[in-house]
Amino acid sequence: MKLHDLAYFCSLYNLRTFTAVAKHFNVEQPTVTLAIKRLENSVQAKLVFRDRSKGMIQVTPAGEILYRHAVKMLEDANLAEIEIRQYANSKIRFGLPPIIGSLYFPKIINEITDAELLKNLEIDESGSQQLLTDLMTGKVDIALLATLLPVQNSNISVNFLGSRDFYIISATNHWLAQQEEIDFSELKNEPFITLNGKFIHQHLLKLYGHQAHFKPRVVFETQSISTLKKLVAKNAGIGLLVGDAVNSHDQLSLTKITPALPERFNISIATRKDYLFDEQEESFINKLLLLQDRINN
Repeated sequence: MKLHDLAYFCSLYNLRTFTAVAKHFNVEQPTVTLAIKRLENSVQAKLVFRDRSKGMIQVTPAGEILYRHAVKMLEDANLAEIEIRQYANSKIRFGLPPIIGSLYFPKIINEITDAELLKNLEIDESGSQQLLTDLMTGKVDIALLATLLPVQNSNISVNFLGSRDFYIISATNHWLAQQEEIDFSELKNEPFITLNGKFIHQHLLKLYGHQAHFKPRVVFETQSISTLKKLVAKNAGIGLLVGDAVNSHDQLSLTKITPALPERFNISIATRKDYLFDEQEESFINKLLLLQDRINN
């Protein structure tokens, strides 16, 4: 099977007309038709047939099977090209979420600098939700991730480093500042400020709301932890944040959430399974593993 034939077939599966596929790839329609015929000859089965009444194609059971495998084949081929190009590159493509970057990564910066790795880091600073996608698609090769539950993905290799608790954060003059703990159901009428969907915090807020049988009222979303903390400190709303992200200069109070969910701020090193590391990437991962003791102590 040729990869470009599979690409035409996957596009046909989604677009449902030969004309649309030809237009998408900027080729003549017979080129697409021949590609599908080559695939059918290869698997010795009919993949699609034309539904004249609807002007579109219908995919056969054999076509459904091929599509599921073809998508993975094309993804693997694309990753192979990316990794081969990257292997000759001196850069370490590293995903680092802002919270981990500000709180935990500095704990090993001296070791990274001493090993002369800092100058070779090419850092993608996004939320963990986005970084997991970037890792799967080959935009980064190594990432420190924060996840609500330990990572369970057959395509990802994980080294778990530790976990921290989430808290409700509020201004020091907010009524919550007097509470050591709060049942989340008592926050039904409170305005929330949250990090956007690239971060795990927004999903956790929804989970707490679901457990308490109400939808939290989000009045502002941001991708900046600093903005979140400043707005909460000004009493524009309350927030949900890992406790380590709050320091004495923030003018914020922390309140424990009850009943607690099993979800925590789980920190892990993540790489694509079977990714071939070069010498400096292996050295870098060894430095990241030092965080296991430094996060938990």
